[in-house]
Amino acid sequence: MKVDAKTIREFSNIIITLVPEARVDFKPEGLFSKVMDPAHVAMIALEINKEAFQEYVLDGEENLGMDIDKMRNVLKLSGPNDIIDIKFDGKKISFKLGNLNVSTPLIDPSSLTTPKIPTIELPNKIVTDISYLSTGIKAAEGIAEVVTFNIRAEELKIYSKGETDSETTELTIPKSMAKEFIYTSDARSSFALDYLSKFIRSLESSQEISISVGNDFPLRMEANILNGKGRVTFLLAPRIESI
Repeated sequence: MKVDAKTIREFSNIIITLVPEARVDFKPEGLFSKVMDPAHVAMIALEINKEAFQEYVLDGEENLGMDIDKMRNVLKLSGPNDIIDIKFDGKKISFKLGNLNVSTPLIDPSSLTTPKIPTIELPNKIVTDISYLSTGIKAAEGIAEVVTFNIRAEELKIYSKGETDSETTELTIPKSMAKEFIYTSDARSSFALDYLSKFIRSLESSQEISISVGNDFPLRMEANILNGKGRVTFLLAPRIESI
């Protein structure tokens, strides 16, 4: 397989938001991975189509246990436009960058948890520029550990509160600024900010994001990555508390 470094970097940055090691399924149509954090609070399902690769040759299917943290160390040696040659033989995975070859051992994939991503029917959905969401999340990082999503008929509010009533942030995304806005009923749910912050920062190539919200239901976010050649789904359990 041959792929540009920025593609594998985004893949690894997304996965590492929850776990340092992951099972990665290589299939004829592309690679797939599903991970869940140790606290069972968040899940990610990630796929990258074979069209994202400069070369993708696979004999059948392979399920690999990969040390994502070590792979990121290899990627630090590359530039964003470098092409990485990837090979694996069942015991190790090798990365070739120009004249440099780096190999790391594979992990038994059966020792790694692959969660089943639940199908959750959420009543409300908004598709908007990821930059709007990123602004609201970054604003909350300075004062709070929890952020609340509150959707109403004409808007989505994302807000947080610090230790005092004078420390607050509030981002409003009106229906008129959304690419898609599906509203069924008022809903409010609160979520751990740390998970959201890490996930949003990992989406280097996304322009839009889909946000699905229910009343004290898990949050579901979906985004295309790599110019539509990949897709990621993020689920986060709610914090049942008011802020």
